[in-house]
Amino acid sequence: MPDDVIQDRLPPSKLGACTCTDIRRVARRVTSFYDSALAPAEITITQYSLLASIGRAGQLSHTALAEKLGMDRTTLTRNLRPLTTAKWVTVASGEDRRQRLLQLTAAGKRKLNRCVPLWEKVQSQFVHEVGAQSLQELRKVLRLVESAVASASSAEE
Repeated sequence: MPDDVIQDRLPPSKLGACTCTDIRRVARRVTSFYDSALAPAEITITQYSLLASIGRAGQLSHTALAEKLGMDRTTLTRNLRPLTTAKWVTVASGEDRRQRLLQLTAAGKRKLNRCVPLWEKVQSQFVHEVGAQSLQELRKVLRLVESAVASASSAEE
């Protein structure tokens, strides 16, 4: 299909740019910023978030962690695999043998302790650049967006 036909079929929207595209672009840049800061510890921000969430809880179920981080269980399983392979996270059965309980190993606690100062530094840089008040407002808007998407999704079902 010639380019001019595609451009004719995709005129500028009266609704503006795609919100999802904008959010994903910014999320990729923020992720890259945090990943670069955590690189000396050979860990990504996703892995750090998993370790920190498990570490804060002490022990939590696979399902609870997925809900807390807004991940589907398949994505969570894929993201946990390198952490279990590195022996930073252990998975045990709960009272109900179907329940999978996650907790940090001694090596996982050491890894997290090594990463916390790196995370604190990048978090501080981010807060400094964005501003504490703007960050508060951003978090408020993000909660609003998350709620709106949840409402719209449940209305479709």
